[in-house]
Amino acid sequence: MAGKNWKQYFDFCAIEKNRTNGLCKLCRRNYKDKSGVFSNFLKHLKRQHPLEYNQVFNNEHEYFTEDRNGIEDGHEPIDLTNIKEKENRIILSITKNLIIRCNLPLNLVEKPAFRDFMKECNLKYRPVSTKRLKHDVIPSLTSTVLTRIHEKLITADHVTLTVDVWSDRRCRSFIGITCHFIDQKMSTQAYLIDFFRFKSPHTSENIQQMTDEVLERFNIKKKVFRIVTDNASSMIKAYKFGLSFDTENIEVDERNQFITENGLTIEDFEEHFEPDDLQMVNMNSSDFGENEDSPSVRLSCFAHTLQLCIRDGLKNVPYISKVLEKCQILGKCSNQSSKIAD
Repeated sequence: MAGKNWKQYFDFCAIEKNRTNGLCKLCRRNYKDKSGVFSNFLKHLKRQHPLEYNQVFNNEHEYFTEDRNGIEDGHEPIDLTNIKEKENRIILSITKNLIIRCNLPLNLVEKPAFRDFMKECNLKYRPVSTKRLKHDVIPSLTSTVLTRIHEKLITADHVTLTVDVWSDRRCRSFIGITCHFIDQKMSTQAYLIDFFRFKSPHTSENIQQMTDEVLERFNIKKKVFRIVTDNASSMIKAYKFGLSFDTENIEVDERNQFITENGLTIEDFEEHFEPDDLQMVNMNSSDFGENEDSPSVRLSCFAHTLQLCIRDGLKNVPYISKVLEKCQILGKCSNQSSKIAD
């Protein structure tokens, strides 16, 4: 019945080209739509006359956040909350699904063709600037994602890192740190926890320092099981002896944990020992072999090592190198000759 009752607020008449004209009885405004389609009339009633719309559909939500403040100047109040939320959803979707996931430039939102396209999709779309995306939208998305990653890492007991440094076409270096672990559902998880500009010098000390800062920020430094890197000398040296820890605090924490688990008290450790009670014991060097032979925290990337082996192997086979040279020459010719390219 509600779908029919709202039609009492319009006078309908058929017009040319299979369309219908509707005159609003409340504000005397004309609206047009295809015959049999009443979406434009329903939208007008919902936006301009929410009181009547609520009475028909028994829909009591926030069309009147303020009782009747908009009536004094002769206009019905409009629901701006839903409009604002819809605009924010569109902006977030453009930033996340179009610009970031498709790797497009930020100034795309300022191109006339893109704005015309968005107007076709949504007549009430309000253009957004590159500055707003850069300073407001993207930082907000980044903060939300980092919070979710931090919550996931709290539940992990052990993590493995992948650290890599590379340069772009403009010879600007970057470093990326990826975290891998198995969650409580026994599913593998991988998150890029940081990616930032890495300026010279690219020494092992700087690499280790930056890694420590990232791990401290996520509070996972003590959870690191292995660090996978390439075979660069700076990477090997950076993680040769693992990560830097505050050994004094670790020993105190381990002692406190031992006391708590065994139900001991401080008085149990304050017993006075006489020198005569002490005995000399010979310790074999094999007793310390476990610590000396413990594996390094760093692991070489298998894919990178395999790639180096293949490259070196191809160089040492003369007939393969000659074939590759001919292929390179043919590839260059295809870029220079339209006949070969066709």
